[in-house]
Amino acid sequence: MNSLSYSASGKLLLFGEYLVLKGSLSFSIPLSVGQNLHILPYSGKGILWQCFEFEKCWLEIYFSEKLEIIYTTDIKKALPVQKLLLFIRERKHNPGSSGLCFKFDLNFNRYYGFGTSATLISLLSQWSGLDPYLLLAQSFDGSGYDIATATAKQPILYSIAQKVTGSCSLPESVTQHLLFVYRGKKQISASEVASFKNKQIRSGQIEQMNAIIASASRCTHISAWEKLMQESEQLIAPILGVPAVKEQQFADYPYAIKSLGAWGGDFIMVAFRDLSEAKNYFMQKHTQSLYTYRELIKQR
Repeated sequence: MNSLSYSASGKLLLFGEYLVLKGSLSFSIPLSVGQNLHILPYSGKGILWQCFEFEKCWLEIYFSEKLEIIYTTDIKKALPVQKLLLFIRERKHNPGSSGLCFKFDLNFNRYYGFGTSATLISLLSQWSGLDPYLLLAQSFDGSGYDIATATAKQPILYSIAQKVTGSCSLPESVTQHLLFVYRGKKQISASEVASFKNKQIRSGQIEQMNAIIASASRCTHISAWEKLMQESEQLIAPILGVPAVKEQQFADYPYAIKSLGAWGGDFIMVAFRDLSEAKNYFMQKHTQSLYTYRELIKQR
């Protein structure tokens, strides 16, 4: 067989974290980084599964023809992969997956929370032809916004009920004043999802988030965008019972700061007016990585 190749983009969830699990809209953006899948002929009778991050292998699995795990470097990570492959084989009535090497190449730090699992699901969907949301339900759970973003070309609005409800393009009057800062505290998405699903959410809170996102999709000025960042933080903080990140760690910063994705880790979105001043401020706070919108976001 000839080799096959597929690609999927990483993501950042700008608005709608947590509440998307209860039916609200979400606002996410595809990144310039992501994950690629190359499927190659393999001399063995089973499947060789290899995952690389910047060319360093972080997971290897060897499956028998019956998809039994013969060898792996991490059994905890191998079991969900086995479950997915068994499900795909059952649904596709044996898609001829024996004698293949699945080589995944990740070109971002997998601790960043950019969607290692979501891009994997998207890639397997592209290969197998199965609905990615069906594969998600069999594996990592979640709202699916990250699955939708993996193949998006520009920022999208997404809800569980309707999937992608629209797309938008943010103007430079907003994006040239945004910085994304990694806090160095990776959160486990599955744990956050499971914990939040038990919370009671009022319809008014969903409506408020939907209104914030509708305004964000039409926003044309950074000061208005900052107001929406603040409104979102004020909405989510009491629901989680956790102080907003600016109040907790960056109270002396002069502009708006918003948590992205699971609170307490991963990235924050920061507004600024002078880039060098903003970078100096966060470097003094010992943050590990900083990216402008243009450096990180997928360009059309």
